[in-house]
Amino acid sequence: MNLPPNVYFHSYLAKAGVRFDLNVVDTICKKGFGLSFYLFMILFVLLCFAYSTDNLDFFHDIRHFYILYALTFIYLLTYVIRVAWFRRLRRKLRQDQNPIAVEAYSIVLLDLTGSKLEKSIRPKKSAVLYKECGSKKPRFFTGPVKNGIYKTTLKEQKALVFIDRHNSKYYSVDDEKFFKTVSEKLQAKNSPYVIGKLSTKLNQVNQKVK
Repeated sequence: MNLPPNVYFHSYLAKAGVRFDLNVVDTICKKGFGLSFYLFMILFVLLCFAYSTDNLDFFHDIRHFYILYALTFIYLLTYVIRVAWFRRLRRKLRQDQNPIAVEAYSIVLLDLTGSKLEKSIRPKKSAVLYKECGSKKPRFFTGPVKNGIYKTTLKEQKALVFIDRHNSKYYSVDDEKFFKTVSEKLQAKNSPYVIGKLSTKLNQVNQKVK
């Protein structure tokens, strides 16, 4: 399969020794409440309506109704808690004053699956792969995973990674646009935040790399 420049299969990168954990935090936060959530929400509303109007003739056994009602409620509750937890985690991670400077390395097509990434499938999802700057043994991170292939220009694309110091598989990636906006707001409030220093440090790292 002929791929565009800077686009690689996950399986190819794995064979080349490039290891990384997928960005679960940003992926879930960006996706938010997906189609399945709204479908179950509609089902839950219909069940509530059927119960309130005492129109349960569709169920041969009333226990089936309560089981379906309970399962639907549990699914919705779990979904909400999951999204809320990851959004809270992302806010917490981005308070870290020592993020990791990275640069766009490639676009990775996710063709590996399984707990140990042993099975190869036709890639239906992709992500931007970032490489740690200024390190002899760089770490790799991804942006949020999306369906289809990313169509973006990777030239000189920089970002900062906020990593969970207790569990490195959880991290959040933010690009320069976020830092520029936040830096301007904080400077207007005379807040002693380190984003300005981080930008300077990032530029120095980039000059060394070049």
